[in-house]
Amino acid sequence: MKYLIKAAEVWQPDLTGRALVLSSAHFGSNYGENLQEFQKASQAMQFGVNEGLPGITWAARRPLIWTDLNSAHFKRRDLAENAGLECGLSIPVFAGEFLLGVVVLFFAADDQVSGAVEVWHNHDYYDKELRLNDGYYGAMEKLAFVSQRLSIMYGRGLPGTAWQQATPVIMNNLAESTGFLRARNAAEYGISTGIAVPFFYTDRDVQVVALLSTDDTPVARRFEVWRPDESRRYLLFSEGYCAEGNDLQAEYRGIAFDRNESIMGEVWLNGRPVACPSAEPGSTGAVYIPVVINGLLDAVVKFEF
Repeated sequence: MKYLIKAAEVWQPDLTGRALVLSSAHFGSNYGENLQEFQKASQAMQFGVNEGLPGITWAARRPLIWTDLNSAHFKRRDLAENAGLECGLSIPVFAGEFLLGVVVLFFAADDQVSGAVEVWHNHDYYDKELRLNDGYYGAMEKLAFVSQRLSIMYGRGLPGTAWQQATPVIMNNLAESTGFLRARNAAEYGISTGIAVPFFYTDRDVQVVALLSTDDTPVARRFEVWRPDESRRYLLFSEGYCAEGNDLQAEYRGIAFDRNESIMGEVWLNGRPVACPSAEPGSTGAVYIPVVINGLLDAVVKFEF
């Protein structure tokens, strides 16, 4: 099965704090030598503030979607084209003023791949509605048209619910859901499941990253949300999606991660995102993204692909 996410990188400040270097990455093993060349070149690069996609994301302090990796601003444009990468989503993870890492997810230029990636923002800060900042929709032109003109009120729809609850939210059966404002478009394009992740970079500024998944090409093999328990001693599975239809609640029942236990606990310990290969059957790798709100870990979102 093909997935919307093809590769994941994590860029972190070097020891000087003036440049970003590649700290971890996973490039899907099934996508040929050109993607491996892209990976090799990435390992030798670094980005200053406002340089390249990671550096511009660092300066902007918000998630960005670049739908054209052939832009002169993208330093690896020739390699991206050869590797068949069309779009990049970058997400900065901050603890207050300090950058912990920039996650970059890449999506392929493939007619057989469907799905959407969005960034929603409350542009007037105090305003109780979200509007689309950036979006990638592939061939789903009607969905793009509607989304670009849509206002989503606080607590409504997938992004608005994530904003209200101040935590990642997964919605299933979007084509039939009264809680998904674009259900008709979801039905037309086969969009079934969505995940929305809020990032609060100031008290007034919310950016909501939403990924919309189809049954034919899901966003990832799995995406999961793990949260601290009430004592904030363990991370427990909260909700998720599995392309194979596995019951994740049953699979993870009784499993808990302490700080620094496994990759999940490591992300909780230091607050830094991680991308890495996977030893799990059917999976080539995963990226772990912490959601930090007011200096505390709210959740860890895992995309396995």
